[in-house]
Amino acid sequence: MSQIITIFIVRHGHAKFSGPTDFERPLKDKGIKFVKKTAQFIQAQCLAQQLTPKLCISSAATRTLETAQIIAKDMEGLAIEAHQELYATSASAWLTKIENSSCDSLILVGHNPTFSQMVNYFCGHNIQMKPSECALIELEIKADGIIYPATLIDYHHNE
Repeated sequence: MSQIITIFIVRHGHAKFSGPTDFERPLKDKGIKFVKKTAQFIQAQCLAQQLTPKLCISSAATRTLETAQIIAKDMEGLAIEAHQELYATSASAWLTKIENSSCDSLILVGHNPTFSQMVNYFCGHNIQMKPSECALIELEIKADGIIYPATLIDYHHNE
């Protein structure tokens, strides 16, 4: 038996260069502006693809959590799970979250280089995600793992 999952992979928005720590750097005005455009893209794709994401999985870093909150603001019923272990981690930690989810559509908000690597690994493309960019992919998961390649349905650029 297999499961088809549609995933919005979103790199966090532009962040300020300073903060008490890298983990605590907030979005800057440009980041907020572009994330709002990304949120509009996600909402439009949800309508076009008939998707209703119920879960947004995010790194717990300030800039990713702020990005997730902007995206979730106008999406009814979208819960945000923030995970400390998804900050500065590898794709395998994200894959575990995807595989353990019971959702048929998800939004992931995280960091580079991990997200560019994930999109490229899933779909066989050479994409370098910039802040606020979003890849919409569809992948199939069977009992023994993900079926490759996944399908890159659309890609949202902001700049």
